[in-house]
Amino acid sequence: MIDALLPTLYTPRLTVRPLTLADAPAFTAYHNDPELALYQSWDMPYPLEQAKAHAREMQAAPSLREDWSTLMLSADGLTLGNLSLRLTGHRTAEIGFTLARAHWGKGYAAEGLSALLDWLFTQADLHRVHASLDPRNARSEALLKRAGLRSEGCSVQAYWHRGEWSDDAHYALLQSEWQEKHDT
Repeated sequence: MIDALLPTLYTPRLTVRPLTLADAPAFTAYHNDPELALYQSWDMPYPLEQAKAHAREMQAAPSLREDWSTLMLSADGLTLGNLSLRLTGHRTAEIGFTLARAHWGKGYAAEGLSALLDWLFTQADLHRVHASLDPRNARSEALLKRAGLRSEGCSVQAYWHRGEWSDDAHYALLQSEWQEKHDT
């Protein structure tokens, strides 16, 4: 497995860094937004104690791992949302993202995701990054495509979520594809 500490990354507008206990209230607040959580996998309501426990886990093991890790997106002292990642095999990882609704449509998720992908492919030396989502989540699907991930198909009625069978659309990006795009 890959032995890499989670980074703190800087973009023109953002700081991307591991979740801390101080982030737990804001993390909990946007995780409890019903519109934001509609296509997300966590149970509602999302308790503050769960956010604190996750932050403590992150502080104890701030590296790439098979359990979900969280990197916070912040700008000008405001918590905007987070990126999530977990190792899924040899040099492969799954990614996800959540942005507080007040910050939608400003390019923050795309900026943070681009920085994370760059780090995963250049510093952590991953071979493949993938993501899955409910295809009704058009905003997230558009973000994945803008970030360079390509569709790998859709599993129909693949999982039970919030009282219904939901489809699972699959996206991925290879290190070689990332390099080709960024070497030109």
